[in-house]
Order: sequence, then C-alpha cells, then structure tokens
Amino acid sequence: MIRNKTYWMVPVFIGLIIFLMGCTSYSNVSSALIKEYKQNIKQEFPNIRETKIRYSTPRVEIAYIVEKQLGENEVERLFVQTRDFMTSPSFQNEVVNGEYKDENPSWGDPELAITLTVRGNDVTAYQFTCKPMESDSDTGAAEYTEWYVQTAGDSESRPYSVSNNEHDK
Repeated sequence: MIRNKTYWMVPVFIGLIIFLMGCTSYSNVSSALIKEYKQNIKQEFPNIRETKIRYSTPRVEIAYIVEKQLGENEVERLFVQTRDFMTSPSFQNEVVNGEYKDENPSWGDPELAITLTVRGNDVTAYQFTCKPMESDSDTGAAEYTEWYVQTAGDSESRPYSVSNNEHDK
C-alpha cells in the first residue's frame, strides 16, 4: 500500500518543479537615474502609486500601479514619456546593455514593455510592448520603434501610435 502512494507522488513532485521553473522572477533595477525618473514621473502623474523598473528574460519592463483608471490623454502622455526614457541612450546603456545583458548575455536584446495596472485589480489595464529590430547604424544597437498595445478587453495586441504628433518625438 505504501509503495503505491510513492508512485503517484513522483509525478506530482516533478509537476511542481516544472511549475515553479515556469514562474517569472524579476530583477529590480535601482540607480540614481532610475530614482530620478521615478520622482519625476510621480510629480507628473500623481495617480501613480508605484513604479517598478525590472527585467526578466527576455523583457525589460516599467510597471505602473495607479490609484484609478487614467484617461486616454494621460495614458498617451505616460506612454510617450516612458517610451522616450526607455529608448534613451542613458537607459539603454545602464539597464539594457548594463544590468540586463550582464546577467543574460546569451539572450540578446530584450523586448521593452510598459504595463499599467489599476490598484486593486488583478488585470493589467494596458500593456505596451516593443520587440527590438536590427539597426543599420554603425553601432549595431537595437532600435525600438514599433510598439503594440493590449488592453484588458483585447484578445491580442494591436499596433500603437501616438495620435498627436507633437507628443511623438
């Protein structure tokens, strides 16, 4: 009787190990550059309760938790400011080429993601993503130009562009 119990425990144990290996764990990023950005974005958008800047293969992400749903104009402004920060040479050098690639040298260039979650909800209201594209420049640095958005009601992501060109740098 004890022998039969042992046989069913082995697949359960193996399944548990596989499940735990599949869970994503993030590494948080903290530096003077990051702290300054968090302070500036909090002043610009007082509804932001928490900002996490983190990475996990194959993604570098800025995740915002807001007190209440933002209007479309605020979402667009937050996206533009975050996109500009994530694609800036200082962020790329320090976070992408520094911390991320130092820890994950074989993964190559990560996708960038911006998530916006309303506090108290388990569902992300917006998730913006951008996969790196090969660059034709001499530096060979990846370019992040084609962004996609998925909202809580969408079954899949769609291309995202800023509607007001004066925001788009």
